[in-house]
Amino acid sequence: MESKKKGAPPKLNKFMHQRNRYRTPPSFKKLATQYPEFREHCTYDLSGKVHLDFKNPKAVRALTTCLLDQDFGLKVSIPDDRLVPTLPLRLNYLLWIEDLMTHAARYDSEHMVVGADIGVGAACIYPLLGAKQFGWCMLGTETDQLSYGSATTNVLNNNLQDRVFVKKVENGIILKGVLDEKEAQSQILESKLRRKQTEDADLSKNIDTTDSQTPTQTSQSEMKIDGSHCTSDSQSDKLKAVKNKNEELSTFFYDFTMCNPPFFSSEEEMDTMKKSRKDRGEPVSAATGAVHEKVTAGGEITFVTQMIKESQLLKDKIRIFTTLIGSKAHVKPIKTALNGANPTCSVLTEFCQGRTMRWGIAWSFDPTLHLDYVKSKKDIVTNKPLVLIMPRSLMTVYSVMAAWNMIKKWLQQLKVKVRVLKSSKYFVSANVKAFKATWLHQRRKKREDMKKGMTTSKGKKEIEEHNSEENEATDHDITRLSLKRKRERLETSQLVEQNEEEQKRKNPKICVGSTYDENINGSGKALPMEQTSSKRSCSSHHLDILNSQSENSQEIGKQESLEIVQEKEKQHNLGNDKMERSDCILRCNFQVKQLGRLINMEAYFLDGSSGKDGLNQLLQFMRNQLTKPTP
Repeated sequence: MESKKKGAPPKLNKFMHQRNRYRTPPSFKKLATQYPEFREHCTYDLSGKVHLDFKNPKAVRALTTCLLDQDFGLKVSIPDDRLVPTLPLRLNYLLWIEDLMTHAARYDSEHMVVGADIGVGAACIYPLLGAKQFGWCMLGTETDQLSYGSATTNVLNNNLQDRVFVKKVENGIILKGVLDEKEAQSQILESKLRRKQTEDADLSKNIDTTDSQTPTQTSQSEMKIDGSHCTSDSQSDKLKAVKNKNEELSTFFYDFTMCNPPFFSSEEEMDTMKKSRKDRGEPVSAATGAVHEKVTAGGEITFVTQMIKESQLLKDKIRIFTTLIGSKAHVKPIKTALNGANPTCSVLTEFCQGRTMRWGIAWSFDPTLHLDYVKSKKDIVTNKPLVLIMPRSLMTVYSVMAAWNMIKKWLQQLKVKVRVLKSSKYFVSANVKAFKATWLHQRRKKREDMKKGMTTSKGKKEIEEHNSEENEATDHDITRLSLKRKRERLETSQLVEQNEEEQKRKNPKICVGSTYDENINGSGKALPMEQTSSKRSCSSHHLDILNSQSENSQEIGKQESLEIVQEKEKQHNLGNDKMERSDCILRCNFQVKQLGRLINMEAYFLDGSSGKDGLNQLLQFMRNQLTKPTP
């Protein structure tokens, strides 16, 4: 017994999701009292404590079905040769998806979440819990005929056929070919419509109850009744506005997908895995499930890789894709395959329960999402911050805001991206992104600046001269543009004069001269009125050409100046886009708070190619600033 205890892994319940009800183990004694089918698998010791034989598959099945009935009000039957789901793991997965819907997708309680479970199994555990516990509308798929029949029966027995739809699919179908079918989508749309009609009916009942009052109350306070009626109308309008907002927010048909894929590629691999676990101790619970529920061609790596490929084809229909990963060795190749699909965001988490750990991965092609906002309990507990104590001697006013202003000045000096998340008198939280390690080699940079003479007066003069040259250069650009406009005007006027001279040579009768010359011909006789008016119109026509050409030249100059400005702005924006697209070497959160009489800055590492070493180097730069600040 001692050797088994020594080889067994430690319990991981402290890392379980904080809203998981099974963080506190259920009372077997209570279950045995309420459920005879569970009691027949229990034994009692002398102290009256109830024990359950977890090596017996029937006892494990009875525990799961009784807990589903006691804690969720679900009547579930599971065939003898099918997988018995463990509730703590399933609930951890569903609670994580709920966090993604709330914190990443930012849905409120009025939004009807639509999800899809790939491979529901005989118990149909995820859709039943999703509909019953979280109020979601769920579509489930299943390839096995026996499991499909059992899942459909469980849905009907719990009267959830309006929210849970199970579809039989062929082997090899994951996402494509089922989630893009119009039949499944029409069923879900009908479910949404029924729910909306029910909510509208409930809303109208509430309004009617608030409006219905006794006649004496009506005669005594007619104005108050009118005011309450207006208030109820305004409340109903607000609720309708919230619903419309949620409908506009979700342009995707499905909000998420989930999957618990088969882990192994063959039965031989499954047996090898069992043998390799001997150094960790024997499994506590009995293994349940059919072969097709545990084994798939190529294993879960091939299965999830195919899911990732199909997600690229359905990125406009599904907002968040998720899946469970059964082995830690499979996490890295699956992440590599996911990076090849270029999602806009992705996140990896751990599911800890009992002595078992599983992994979950989520990704999306929606640029408005930030999946990394959702952290697992293990990440929160194990991610201890690096602390920087702010001394009193460097601040005239020892406060959180003064300390944050000092830190912000350092970060601006390093040219990192800072986004304040929360700011108050006693607490400041900010997100920091760095694309270059600008905090490294500060002494070397200082020596190079001193060699160049940047800290001397000569260096300052050079800087002033350089700035003046830049100003002259900009003035030169402006004068060059104005000269260009004048040159164009001069050229247009010369062209007009040349055209007039050519017309004089070709037809001397039509000329542009003085007023006297316009009214006489070559012999000195007066011209007829028609010729005189034609000549006047000719001269006015030339003047109009001259004016229009000068106006065109001015417009061309304006357009050129606008094009120059737009080109500079475009280059600036392209530079920013390239900076955003480049790999972020460090992303962390800073929290400035007062603990006792001291003000501390806590730095939490999030991700980045530089790792936690980069965060340590950044804090070392800040410590150097406290002792020997750079100018």
